[in-house]
Amino acid sequence: MAGEIVYADLRHLGDGFSPAEKRHIFQGSRQPAPTSAPQQDSEIQGRNHTERCPISSLMRYFCKSLWETPTASAGCKLCPQDWQLHGESCYRLSKEKGSWTQGKKDCENHESQLVVLRDKKEKEYIKNRQRHTVWIGLISSHKKWRWVDNTSFDTKMFGPLEQVDKGCGTLKDETLEGDICDGEHKWVCQKDPFQLPPLTAGDGEKRDASI
Repeated sequence: MAGEIVYADLRHLGDGFSPAEKRHIFQGSRQPAPTSAPQQDSEIQGRNHTERCPISSLMRYFCKSLWETPTASAGCKLCPQDWQLHGESCYRLSKEKGSWTQGKKDCENHESQLVVLRDKKEKEYIKNRQRHTVWIGLISSHKKWRWVDNTSFDTKMFGPLEQVDKGCGTLKDETLEGDICDGEHKWVCQKDPFQLPPLTAGDGEKRDASI
């Protein structure tokens, strides 16, 4: 669905701040050092306000398009910058080409894995996001194909692959194929999204009452 895709980049949040300031980056804006008791009280009140409803604020900021829909009550899934949300996963297509092993390491460096296809709809989604052959998380050892998460390859769902002692899986157009693992292709990484918890009625009331 069009409203399902949400992007977020939290990696650079707080750049330039000290470690202590970064710990409070979601609690409120940086303020000058207090020069009087009234000013200090005002700052504390403002900080306490933002601490009471951080989830509500994040939901409104990152999930604005979903705020008035039933989806908001179920929480909001966020993906890092350059990743795209689809269903229950975040996906990233590499910009460079490399071997299957290079793709696997790159995904691991991004705390993810080469994509493991669970059904034909997921395969269709990946196919529609790229025009070229891409590495996926499928590898053959001793003529047996398995996914990188050590689950079996479902030949009934995706069709049989050539039995080879050693090979790596690709998605080419609508077809899964084996290739030599030193081939040069782009790859698709997959990871779980960050889940903002559901917003309760009390959170919404607090947020609206304090605006």
